[in-house]
Amino acid sequence: MTENSPHFMPTFADIVAYSDAMQALVTKAKKFALLNVPLLIQGETGTGKDLLAKACHQESKRRANKFIAVNCAGLPTEDAESEMFGQAKGDKTSIGFFEYADGGTVLLDSVAELSLPLQAKLLRFLTDGTFRRVGEEQEHYADVRVICTAQQSLQYAVQQGKVRSDLFHRLNVLTLDVPPLRERQQDIQPLTQLFIQQISQHLHISTPQFSPDFIDYLQHYEWTGNVRELYNALYRACSLAENDQLSIQGLNLAEKVLMGVEHTIFSIDQFDNQTLDQIMAKFESQVLNEFYQKYPSTRKLANRLGLSHTAIANKLKAYGIGK
Repeated sequence: MTENSPHFMPTFADIVAYSDAMQALVTKAKKFALLNVPLLIQGETGTGKDLLAKACHQESKRRANKFIAVNCAGLPTEDAESEMFGQAKGDKTSIGFFEYADGGTVLLDSVAELSLPLQAKLLRFLTDGTFRRVGEEQEHYADVRVICTAQQSLQYAVQQGKVRSDLFHRLNVLTLDVPPLRERQQDIQPLTQLFIQQISQHLHISTPQFSPDFIDYLQHYEWTGNVRELYNALYRACSLAENDQLSIQGLNLAEKVLMGVEHTIFSIDQFDNQTLDQIMAKFESQVLNEFYQKYPSTRKLANRLGLSHTAIANKLKAYGIGK
């Protein structure tokens, strides 16, 4: 799956699906797109869940209306309810994204990150489309198709106590499970060709070539970051291409070793005349990029790595991660 810009609205024709797994997924998604009930899309980080959601919107009767994508992990806890349902305060009234998207589709990305009280309010909205703005007793109605995504099985999140069981059962009717890239090897070469073309246009360079060994390497890599990681690796390789030829070294990927531990396989020559600080900065950038795929918010990443929110934010900004 690809995305050329933040405003790009893909259709199913834009989804690369040569593998049996992806072809089956697209066939099911086309049927689900026409229905007017909540849809749950599950899959690892970077598999393209948001693009699949957009394609479902484009295939539906709501295509001419709004599509609003909301990152649940990024909603401020104190303002989440008013962001979702709106707020009435004195003479001032603001509407939430459900009301704003009336007639269209709302994508709740990482729905398991919503607080349990907010999940209860979401469940009510999913049941009959009614809601109350914060600070108001009057009920309102919005005709919205809700699509939710999750990086792990919502059933597992229920077992962990992170997701209400009644919300899970409400969402677990129409479900799409996006396969990880490592399970769709047939898609890697066409994805690579497509990404290289897009990247070379973005960089204003000639489209570089690649060898069979290059593709073989890509097809046997684990891709924990999935399609997003493939795109980022190819962007690096295109940036470092010499004589219009891509190299495996230019991908700058980490290798998997025993017990799932990652480290970079390297030779001293690849560092040229770089200082230790430059080498360590490069390694730190790789580590932060990998962790950011799993913890895509500065708050969560800071907690995971034992640093302050400000320190993590500064490092991500310095390395251009998350833009």
